Amino acid sequence: MLDHAFRRRREIERMLLSGKKLTVAELMGRYRVGRKSISRDFEVIGEELPVVSKQGFNGGYFLMDGVGKYQNSLSKEQLECLEKLAVSCAAEDRATVLSIIHEFGPYCEKLT
Repeated sequence: MLDHAFRRRREIERMLLSGKKLTVAELMGRYRVGRKSISRDFEVIGEELPVVSKQGFNGGYFLMDGVGKYQNSLSKEQLECLEKLAVSCAAEDRATVLSIIHEFGPYCEKLT
């Protein structure tokens, strides 16, 4: 269970760092967890990142202005290089390269 919460929080962090605004309802549906779990996720994430919440119309969770979009991300050149390497690697190494892309690349829905 802790492993699922950790992974969920890391993905939420990546979405926030990519500039997305997130809602509790959206995340509850995506991860099939309750409101308390998502609220706790934002409490934990808020200890490390400047998360802002806005209530009402057009509300949600997002990062404070000034926090760089794609902060802690690979450059375009680095990402392209790793993608090329992943294609030519053995399966075990490919999984490692893809995990690096997933961890440090700009947020995307699926792995390359």
